[in-house]
Parts: sequence; structure tokens; C-alpha cells
Amino acid sequence: MRRLVGDPWFWPVLFGSAGLVFLVWGTLRRDVVVLVAALAMLWMLWRHLPQLRVRSRPLAGAQAHVQAGGVVVFWRPGCPYCQALLRDLDPAQRDAVYWVNIWTDKDAVPVLHRLHAGRDGHAHEAVPTVWARRKDFVAADEASRSRLKDMLRDARPAGGPRTREEGPR
Repeated sequence: MRRLVGDPWFWPVLFGSAGLVFLVWGTLRRDVVVLVAALAMLWMLWRHLPQLRVRSRPLAGAQAHVQAGGVVVFWRPGCPYCQALLRDLDPAQRDAVYWVNIWTDKDAVPVLHRLHAGRDGHAHEAVPTVWARRKDFVAADEASRSRLKDMLRDARPAGGPRTREEGPR
């Protein structure tokens, strides 16, 4: 079940499907309560849509990305802090991040534990965790999300097309 719930498409599809079913059912029955439930489901769909704009990558390439000056973010679909981060980043910033889904990549959790243990003294799975060349931190508040945005201005893109100045791969 965790594998299914860990896929970024799960929540938007669930809320969208349920919202549409409730919308049709409430309209046919002229039931205001069901229509309100449909609107709530469609609102939840809208809240989870940023997850669909994230391309999770395997942990195997994360170390090389960090060494090349990139930024890796460990995340988990459905996490309210991860959703806030995704909403705060514009499309170019989201594309610059190397996203690692800790629910679908079994090797990511031990690395996340090591990062937190080295910084906080104990292992935990707080996400979204930003990992860069000389620093790692949890981006759970506005100040840390702003810090990530500053880092992304100078970071290497995560597998996207390079500019002419950067040359071939």
C-alpha cells in the first residue's frame, strides 16, 4: 500500500475521481451536502496538483548531482511541508531540483537517516530535506524554503537541457 500511496499521481487522481463522482451524484440528486463534498474533493485535487509536476529520480544519481553542484531534495507525496515547498517553487526551480521520493526508493531512507544523524545527532525521516554540497537542512518553514530558492539560483540543473555556455554533457 505504501508503494501505491507513495506515487505522486495517487492523491490527485483519488481526489479528482471522488470529486467528479460526488459532483455528478450531487447534481442528479440535487443534494447540497454531496455537492459541498464534491467541491471539497476538487479543492484537495487542486492542493495536490503540484506533486504531479515533480519527476522523482533514483537515489543512485543523487551523490553525483550534489558533487556537480546540484541540489537534492528528499520528499514524500502527501506531506504538507513538501506540498508547501512545491507550491513555493516556480517551474524552473522545481526542474532544477533532483527529487528523491523516500517512499518509492528503498535506499533513500538510510541516506536520509545519515544526513539527519550527522546534523541533529539522531536519525529521523523529516522531509523535505535539502542536500547540497556543504549543507543539508529541512525546508519546513518559509525561511528555509527561501534559503533553498537562493541555492537554486547557483545550482546545476537536474538533468535538464544545458545552456550553450555550459557545453555538452
